[in-house]
Amino acid sequence: MILTLLPKNLAKQGFSFVAGKGDVECKECRFYRTCVENLKPGRVYTVCSVRNIEHPCKIHDSGVKIVEVKEAQIEAAVPKKFAIEGATGIFSFSCKERCQYQDFCVPDGIKDGDKFLIISIKEKLECPLGNNIQRVILKRKD
Repeated sequence: MILTLLPKNLAKQGFSFVAGKGDVECKECRFYRTCVENLKPGRVYTVCSVRNIEHPCKIHDSGVKIVEVKEAQIEAAVPKKFAIEGATGIFSFSCKERCQYQDFCVPDGIKDGDKFLIISIKEKLECPLGNNIQRVILKRKD
């Protein structure tokens, strides 16, 4: 598990978010390492548990709470021939088409060149460009 801080209103078990780089004011905060440096910008995290410890924050008026997070599983589209449960690969799927599946083809939390493991296979997607793609649940690997 990874410890970080989230605004009180977002510190709820099951909440997922994309990590940012922090604001300018954050660099001077005594919690900078826990709040910002513990997370990788652009990665998606899910809150596993919320601790009853609150701290003031210059950015979030209501303050922040300590939460335990883990990197989230990602819904993505991969070529059907690679959609095998338990398979590993290197993510390399980009598409400029703006369609209903764009969030799967260019998902948050993973980028070209990232290694991944396919956790489960979902439905075939009807790509408007005719690409043979499948929706999968994957986990990024280091």
